[in-house]
Amino acid sequence: MNNNLLPKEEINYRALYGKLFSGLLNQFGTNYVSEIEDAIQNSFLKSLKIWNKNKIPNNKENWLFIVARNDVLNQIKKQKENYIFSVEETENQSLAINKTDLRLQTIIFISSLKSISNQAKILFVLKNIFGLNVAEISDCTLIHQEAIYKSINRTKKSLQLEFSKKEIDLNAIVAHQQSILIVEEILYAVFNIGFDSFNEKTENIVNEDLCLEAFALTKLLFNQNNTGSTSNLLSLFCFHIARIPAKIANGKLVSFFNQNRKKWNKELVNLGFHYLKIPKKLNKFYLEAIIISKYMSINQLTSKDWIDIVKLYEMMQRVSQSPIVKLNYCFCLSKIGETERALLILSEIEKELPNEHIYFSLVKATILKEIAPKTSNELFNSVISKMSQNIRKQYLLENELTLTVQHFLKS
Repeated sequence: MNNNLLPKEEINYRALYGKLFSGLLNQFGTNYVSEIEDAIQNSFLKSLKIWNKNKIPNNKENWLFIVARNDVLNQIKKQKENYIFSVEETENQSLAINKTDLRLQTIIFISSLKSISNQAKILFVLKNIFGLNVAEISDCTLIHQEAIYKSINRTKKSLQLEFSKKEIDLNAIVAHQQSILIVEEILYAVFNIGFDSFNEKTENIVNEDLCLEAFALTKLLFNQNNTGSTSNLLSLFCFHIARIPAKIANGKLVSFFNQNRKKWNKELVNLGFHYLKIPKKLNKFYLEAIIISKYMSINQLTSKDWIDIVKLYEMMQRVSQSPIVKLNYCFCLSKIGETERALLILSEIEKELPNEHIYFSLVKATILKEIAPKTSNELFNSVISKMSQNIRKQYLLENELTLTVQHFLKS
């Protein structure tokens, strides 16, 4: 799906895409996932042609749902299949879209499937519930785009095989502990995409509405299940969202420690501490929330503070094998003088990341700045030459390699 659709309301598009997909999936079932995808795309294309200042419908969501629903019905009729529902009954239903937002229920449904790998579930939901394009998913998951296309297509086939000619009722889906963990990973990935966007059209780095969509669904998940891991994920989101107003000043990106802390949302900071719960078993959301709360609580980190953060990242690696966690760890090691150890770990994780990975290159350039300035400058210049997002490029050029922890909070 091309995210250039409805450019002035892209975030609304993302949210609407997920609502439309969930509503149509609940109505037509898994046999018609591809038809649903095509119908939603067609409905947005039609809106571009039809809507203008005088013809924009009062209820855009309802208009799009009706157009997409009719498109699916037309596709099914052309196939001349024996469907499990009455086309006539469907056509004569109330034109109003179901007022219930079924996105979370759909995510839970996908997450609970045993025939699909956890990775495939995440990729499928990122595309069909949040309307993310394959390039964005690749940036977040570190998976090559071709592999993402193949995975999503395999998931659609698996859904069709497992639920062939079966009705599904998303409202009746109940979340179990394992599926909750997968839902959390999905919402975490979506939030990270929004909070640190590399989309050149996102001029202020943060896709705030996407962050808030992930936050809202996480809050709903917590209200329904009241699990400790979800509470800590909410805590992490609160700490991050609280800083959004201070990340940009006068059109320029502001490094973490140079941000005007008076602009931080105190209510969200307090809410972050409210949701922060000591877990019975360590999890990455708790540890990451502890790390960011430590950053936010100290104006100037001392050597002792950096040592404490290094220990937290060592604990993090017991529960997460993410190469980004290791990158964060390497950066912190360099802050306490363990440069050689950091470089050794970097050489080990380089194979886990795509070629010329931006964060990897910047971390390595930072660590090498004192001991190998020529190599450091080459890496830095290589990153700059390939970067299309002006605000991020301007920040790096003005600050050279004065990198701050705000670039290394994703894991």
